[in-house]
Amino acid sequence: MKQKPVSYNFSAIINGNQISTVLIGRHYLINHSSYMDDGVILQLVSALDGKNFLVDSTTNGIDYFVADIEMGTPKKIYRIIWLFEGNKMEILGVVNAYRKKRKKT
Repeated sequence: MKQKPVSYNFSAIINGNQISTVLIGRHYLINHSSYMDDGVILQLVSALDGKNFLVDSTTNGIDYFVADIEMGTPKKIYRIIWLFEGNKMEILGVVNAYRKKRKKT
């Protein structure tokens, strides 16, 4: 299943970068398509607006960012993994997104 990312026009400021485009990779479709779609991912990206995040990891010179976001009723925790691209870091590339399981206490 080698599919190209899907592109959406989008306006947000994340880590001081003025985002104009969100590219959503298709990796999430492999294991998470039963509850995840592009609409949910765009809601997660909206939740990042106006915030700053530390680099979670770096691979081959590419910085990756991670955030856990609570959404929905009842509240569910989603994880989104992304990177910034473009000459002005104006493209947010979503690498993956999925729902996290709550830890039993």
